[in-house]
Amino acid sequence: MTETVRKHAIVSMQYALATADGIVMREATERPIRYTQGCGTLLPKLEAALEGHRVGDLVRVRLLPDDGFGKRDPDLVHEVCLEELPPGERIEVGGQIVGTRDSGDQVIFRVIDVADGIVKLDGDHPLTGHTLFFEVEIQGIERASEERTLAGKVSEN
Repeated sequence: MTETVRKHAIVSMQYALATADGIVMREATERPIRYTQGCGTLLPKLEAALEGHRVGDLVRVRLLPDDGFGKRDPDLVHEVCLEELPPGERIEVGGQIVGTRDSGDQVIFRVIDVADGIVKLDGDHPLTGHTLFFEVEIQGIERASEERTLAGKVSEN
């Protein structure tokens, strides 16, 4: 019986990712990835679209913002005085700054504007608000060992 992508299968895949604006976020020439199907590693609608496919299948998936990283949250955009940021930080549009939430968790902010001593930071994921187009090639499917199934992830060893 030919293996198909199903819950707890270890899947090797290559993929390209672009936004509806035509911005290529990932080329299919980068290093392939491996994941365990059904363990929440991928976006849920992407995992669902891959279910039942076989090695060699090319799967094209379109995800609307709600099925990807959600809609933009304007409350995650903050304006900070440049002098309040750590000294020595390289602050430029497109760059990133690591901040800390009240809970102590780290959050990555993207610098979206710098003007007149004010830095505008965005805490949303860069793909938030975008319709995404995935082109996935299934390159391998393995049965997961019980240990891997219980862990819900793939070890690279």
